[in-house]
Amino acid sequence: MDYRTFGHTDLKVSEIGLGCQSLGGGLFYKDDQESIKTLLEALDSGINFYDVSDHHSQGASERLLGRAFKDRRDRVIITSKAGLLFSALGSFALRARPLMRPVSRFLRPMKGSLHFMRASQLRYDYSAQYLTQGVERSLKRLQTDYLDLFQLYKPSSSIIEKGDFCESLEKLKDQGKIRYYGVACLTVDDALICLKHPGISSVQVAISLIDQEAVAKLLPLAQEKSVAVIARHPRAIGLFTKTQSDIMGDTSAYSRSEFEERKKRAKAFGFLIKQDRTMAQAAIQFVLQLQGISVVLPRAVHREELKENLGALDAPPLTDDELARIRVSASNNRSGSDEADRK
Repeated sequence: MDYRTFGHTDLKVSEIGLGCQSLGGGLFYKDDQESIKTLLEALDSGINFYDVSDHHSQGASERLLGRAFKDRRDRVIITSKAGLLFSALGSFALRARPLMRPVSRFLRPMKGSLHFMRASQLRYDYSAQYLTQGVERSLKRLQTDYLDLFQLYKPSSSIIEKGDFCESLEKLKDQGKIRYYGVACLTVDDALICLKHPGISSVQVAISLIDQEAVAKLLPLAQEKSVAVIARHPRAIGLFTKTQSDIMGDTSAYSRSEFEERKKRAKAFGFLIKQDRTMAQAAIQFVLQLQGISVVLPRAVHREELKENLGALDAPPLTDDELARIRVSASNNRSGSDEADRK
């Protein structure tokens, strides 16, 4: 495991981090003991960067991190987020998940539709009061006195442009409750707006074989301004897994037709699979080798998935020929998108 400087901060982060959004359990999977073992094995493997949010599994993901790392706090870099909440109906549905879990296997064919229904119940709040409460509640669940990094969760372009949140986050820094703050952005354009605010230490965006907009548009500018870039979803929300059956619920940025198109585009990269390199490992490798990436953030629900992610460090590296084919595929995808926009 190599470690990278995190923008202009004094943090040294593992090149591969761990996305913890699913550790607290969802409708289709919950195993707290396995989650704890996964976290501890990740730490033993050299991962020191753990990304979670206050809304992940209604705070259960944060509580698991607190249990795993309360006696190892000086060895880990913990980042959490706030800003997202659910409608009354969405909150009720989430609380009802434990009751539905015994019959979840019958609901699996409806997994995609359930994710889209969940996304329709999202609400957002970036007020000083809500963000302050969010940090304080996260600290309690995480059993820690501070967050190494606190991120706003996908604020709108106008919210970022105004930058009113910076004042309240600077106060939290002064109080020692957060060390640095950043923004988990919905789009690359939003991340570019973040670069206007000198207090922002990091931006988080989706970067993968089918999400390459940030490569030329964001990474050079972020490097120039010494702003850290967290690359989430290198496996494209599960599209670059063995069977595409591991697709996560973070599909709110796409319509159903867009998501189906992304699935088709992902299959075009099957040539990267080798006997000693899985599709997921090739996808992670692609993001790792990009200049300007501070940390790559695949998720892992269990130790087997963690092991596959870490296997990207030892798998055969992408060849020049494979990288050339990736560039051609990316160019074709951009051309297809431009043509669709013109229509």
